[in-house]
Amino acid sequence: MKKMKILAGVLVCVLSMPALGMAEESWKELNSQVIGLYQKNQITRALPIAQKALTQAEQQYGPDSAETALSLNNLALLYKKKKRYGEAKKNYERSLSIAEKIAGPQSPDVTVALNNLALLYEAQGDYAQAETYSSRALNILEASYGPKHPQVAAALERIAALKRKAGKPLEVQALEERAQAIKASR
Repeated sequence: MKKMKILAGVLVCVLSMPALGMAEESWKELNSQVIGLYQKNQITRALPIAQKALTQAEQQYGPDSAETALSLNNLALLYKKKKRYGEAKKNYERSLSIAEKIAGPQSPDVTVALNNLALLYEAQGDYAQAETYSSRALNILEASYGPKHPQVAAALERIAALKRKAGKPLEVQALEERAQAIKASR
């Protein structure tokens, strides 16, 4: 009888292993579907799949995992495309919070989430708030890579574009010149 229980326990473990692998593949597959639909501009079709991917990431990997952050980012991007800015903001902010927990608040890995929030605010015409996030990303990049890194140049160009849209042409020139100097030195 004891051998039967052990055998049954082993069988349950063996049978559940493929299911675990399938769940991981399923989360990856869901994200692949979201990306594919986004690239085809099928945002309405992508939204429920992105929501399902987020739920699965939270359950399988945990609420503060990199997979959850990625799913939140994907969902926020879709909401942004649909001009559902409040929902996009909530998801981008949570994704940023997770990135800060995983990598640290001064990690260059956090700059992706910061730039996504900047783009969200830019889409809404809130250039001052967009600049706040872009400036934080710039500061992190400068501290991490130094003032003459190509990513610093790109960040400077993003801030210059925001200032141009905000009607601050005097501030644009200095940023663009600095970005060009970095590029020329490479």
